[in-house]
Amino acid sequence: MRYIFFRSLVLVLLLSAPAFAEDYQEISAPEVKNMMENTNVKVIHVLSSIEYKMQHIPGSINIPVIKIKTSKLLPPNKNMPIIFYCMGHK
Repeated sequence: MRYIFFRSLVLVLLLSAPAFAEDYQEISAPEVKNMMENTNVKVIHVLSSIEYKMQHIPGSINIPVIKIKTSKLLPPNKNMPIIFYCMGHK
């Protein structure tokens, strides 16, 4: 599965899910927008549901980082790109 991390993703995700670190790339906000408009991609907001309700990318889903390993919301298609993001800053 190809994992894509929106540039503002916090490193906590990488530390809590080391399997994701194998095949990932960082992308910019315009690249996220382009991928959402032109490809079949899953966008996942990794902060809490409260933070997701306050502000999120339209079309994204919420899977808090502490639930990534057990979530049933990850796509079963192992070839679908997944973009993980939060509202953090570098």
